[in-house]
Amino acid sequence: MKKMALRLVLLGAGLAVFAAVGMAQTDSKAGGHWEGTIQMPKRELGFSVDLAKNAQGAWIGSMSMAGSSAIDVPLDSVAVEGMAVRFTASLPEHTSFDGNLSVDANSLSGTASNAVGGVPFQLARNGDANVKVPRPSSALSKEFEGAWEGTHEVDGKVRRVGLKVWPAANGTAAAKLIVIEQGNMEIPATTVTINGQELQMELRAVSGTYRGTLGAGGEIAGEWSEGPTHFVLTFRRVSSETDKP
Repeated sequence: MKKMALRLVLLGAGLAVFAAVGMAQTDSKAGGHWEGTIQMPKRELGFSVDLAKNAQGAWIGSMSMAGSSAIDVPLDSVAVEGMAVRFTASLPEHTSFDGNLSVDANSLSGTASNAVGGVPFQLARNGDANVKVPRPSSALSKEFEGAWEGTHEVDGKVRRVGLKVWPAANGTAAAKLIVIEQGNMEIPATTVTINGQELQMELRAVSGTYRGTLGAGGEIAGEWSEGPTHFVLTFRRVSSETDKP
């Protein structure tokens, strides 16, 4: 009886190992370069996604939206469980993707959702992954931490732009721009680099960059670049707020 029980335990352990190996093989099938569309109510949006595992075995990814300035936007919260694949991205609006691999793992379909609602998406495998991992952000300098606001002129109209800088969980700098005249639309900074009095931000959601210098008067004087568009943008502190938004 004891021998029979031992055989059953060993058999169960063997099945568990086999299942674990099978799961790992299934998970690996999510890696690759994917291309497809998001089915909007009146039109389709083309997009591409790259999924891979990093050196530590964690899933990472990046995505681009066709015909837009959202290029190589890093993915957040990438999870692969069996045939289920989930990830989020700031495009710049926070969007979540919840999908499933096909049996042959050559297609991935599901629902893309934001604050407005959800629509179907469909992706097809098209080569190996080429994840564009952003550079890590610098440590936060207290001189830049807090809330700022600047203005610039477009077609004779003055536009206000907010800037918030706060410490991320690991102590590096995190930031976002707020386009006040567009319903306080938030654009997260992909990478924040601080070198002395110099501030540089990359915002992949809009293919934008900002470079500024903190002056003696406490303002950040710099330039915003977005494709062929360039304009002077100076930020001045508007509060002592330092909490993460």
